[in-house]
Amino acid sequence: MDFRHRTATGQASHGGRTPKRAKPLKRLAKARRARDKPPPAMAARIRNVCLIHSSLDSAFAGLGIAATTLDPPAGVVSLPQLLAGLPEPPDCVIHQEHLGKRVILTDVEAAPCPTLFWARDPHLNGFWQRHYARLFDAVASTQPQQAVPLAEAGWPRTAWITWHGTIRPFVPFADRRHALAFVGRITPHRRRRAWFAEHLAAAGLVPCQDAHGPALAAVYDDARACPNECIAGEVNQRLFEAASSGCLPVTERQPPGVERLFVPGREALYYDDVLELDEQIRFLARHPEAAEAMGRAAHAAVADRHLPRHRAQALLALAEAAAASPGRPATGPQTREALALTLFALWRAGHLPLGAPEIWERLSAAPPTPAVAAALLHTAAGLGSRDLYAHLAGACLARPDLRANPHVAAVACLAGYRLGDPEAARRAYAAFVGATGKARAARLDDPFDALVFFAAALEGAVRHAAPGTTFDPKQLVPDNAAECLIAAKLLRPEALEPDRRLAAILRRHPGTQADRVGLLSNLSLHRPGDWSLGLELALANLAAFRREPGVEEALVAAQAAMAQGQTARFARRLAAADPDGRLAAALAERGIVLPAKETAP
Repeated sequence: MDFRHRTATGQASHGGRTPKRAKPLKRLAKARRARDKPPPAMAARIRNVCLIHSSLDSAFAGLGIAATTLDPPAGVVSLPQLLAGLPEPPDCVIHQEHLGKRVILTDVEAAPCPTLFWARDPHLNGFWQRHYARLFDAVASTQPQQAVPLAEAGWPRTAWITWHGTIRPFVPFADRRHALAFVGRITPHRRRRAWFAEHLAAAGLVPCQDAHGPALAAVYDDARACPNECIAGEVNQRLFEAASSGCLPVTERQPPGVERLFVPGREALYYDDVLELDEQIRFLARHPEAAEAMGRAAHAAVADRHLPRHRAQALLALAEAAAASPGRPATGPQTREALALTLFALWRAGHLPLGAPEIWERLSAAPPTPAVAAALLHTAAGLGSRDLYAHLAGACLARPDLRANPHVAAVACLAGYRLGDPEAARRAYAAFVGATGKARAARLDDPFDALVFFAAALEGAVRHAAPGTTFDPKQLVPDNAAECLIAAKLLRPEALEPDRRLAAILRRHPGTQADRVGLLSNLSLHRPGDWSLGLELALANLAAFRREPGVEEALVAAQAAMAQGQTARFARRLAAADPDGRLAAALAERGIVLPAKETAP
């Protein structure tokens, strides 16, 4: 395979497919044996690192660490083959997720040193990274809320190492032409962002969609504040890009922990919904001196805490901890399982151009765990082979642990329906019911019933949804509760139960407000007197930057509650969801005066 690597000096060198050579492989084997020796009492010292798809080589060099950056092409790449082309084995390998060039390393367990994976978009790629993380000694995540799931997936040594900014000159606010700036893609698939931009147009926001590098920095250099929207409640790079220019971030109060990056009210402003966002924008317009002071503070915070060298220091500390105390990454059969599930997840999502036969081969070589069994069933359905599916389903149902597993049972049953074998589907359902000891089982008359049943079973098994994936119910067998309900809705568009349950599942996932607005709107049309549902729809609208529809839905819900003599209940529910009283104030402007908030004696 052809690839380029550059040293910390920035000079590029060329490499290609490395032939088997005795000396490099002997060096790797010797270094591997040294790694496996008991660790010394003192902390390990990292002197040189191998970076894969990283721009931090200069930052490491500034710390006195020799750094070589490799840039392999997209696809599946053997780590030892990459390292064999280096002059000497590194003290650590750091694989940084590349958002535009998907690379999966194999043979990671053969590395002669600790290995780290830096997940850059785990909020959208956790569905495959939870398996991939098991191959490494340690994992870093740009998202604080993803550190725990990655640890639970197989490796407890994780760290929150997020995005970084750059050094930029500060432009006084008097010399900036625009009040607001936002650089980001707005597409029909990002309805919430489109509503965000549409709402802020009245405040003067003109989004920029195609700016990168110096052009992007110039946009924020020329604006005083950056309202920030997040795709899935994540810490995003825009936060640091704006702050680097001293363009004050006004960002969502998501995920929990984001306020540790920039001090609220001093280095950034935060909001929960469109009402609070509008309040913050009005404050900045009325207090230009305070806005500039906060912009300068955000600019200083980047220089003090959020530069590439700070992230390199954090990665280095994680690497040294891994070197001083060798961890427990996957080995042997566990390695085959983790890698096979990683590739399967990427293949199923259409993120890696691999063929079904190759995925089948990888999975067949892995230990037959429930996750592998479910993946094999998916792959059999993808190959369209009823014979292969029937053989595999029979083997799974013969194992007590597999037929009692909700994930395996769901895929076995739903794949049967997909392949036109309803009898096999019913056998999988009956086997699951029998294995789980249910005294009374619901009758499944058709695929819709099976989808609704297994949506509940998968939700109980904490397989709610897979953010970042796209699901086509006409092509794929459902793999989680949300996908079951999407497929059920396609079969019976008039059914309301899938909408209700899907809306409840999506409540757990930030960034899904646009979908929830659609689901809750449909439910409210059929239950116009349900003020509780109306209030939930109002809050979803406000979280999706739909101010007027949100206030209007809240008004209708309040009127329904009053007509039913439940004003006090409505007021309590509203106070819990609107603790600062912004929505209550908006209702008061429309003539709805609610009982005063109760206070503890």
